[in-house]
Amino acid sequence: MRELSLFSGAGGGVYGSKLLGWETVGYVEFAEYPQKVIAQRIKDGIFDEAPIFSDVRSFVSEGYARSYQGMVDVVSGGFPCQPFSVAGKRAGSDDSRDMWPATMDVIKIIKPAYVYLENVPGLLSATMDDSAGRSIHYFGTILRDLAEGGYDVRWGVLGADDVGARHHRKRLWILAESSSK
Repeated sequence: MRELSLFSGAGGGVYGSKLLGWETVGYVEFAEYPQKVIAQRIKDGIFDEAPIFSDVRSFVSEGYARSYQGMVDVVSGGFPCQPFSVAGKRAGSDDSRDMWPATMDVIKIIKPAYVYLENVPGLLSATMDDSAGRSIHYFGTILRDLAEGGYDVRWGVLGADDVGARHHRKRLWILAESSSK
């Protein structure tokens, strides 16, 4: 599987992908320090040699996403959780850190066979106002966007404790499979 990693962080998810035998063909990470970590892991031979892009929005607007059409099997990423976390203001689409729209832009352009996403469980209960001013669930928007993009979606909440760890750290996992693959 050839993976494009969005919101790569320092590469924890990428490391998991490597354990599965996946090849990373691109990294998109906004923060400078995690970019340096990824670059060092590439230099050390731990991660695959691939470009590191800095901002998912410019990755789209500058045409880089289009250059990945036909070469990516899975787009993965944990788009920023701060807009949806119960520990924050839960501003959702009104939060400048809401990167779901840019994530979906990448998916629509690249059209991978699979999309594998992670976020906080608070995303399930986060709301936003629709164009008529009605409060709707943000997660419903994500499901609709993926369905309109031609994906069948499954999701679930799992935590570290579900695999034997002593802490909970629950996460929402979303797997979308192209209905045309």
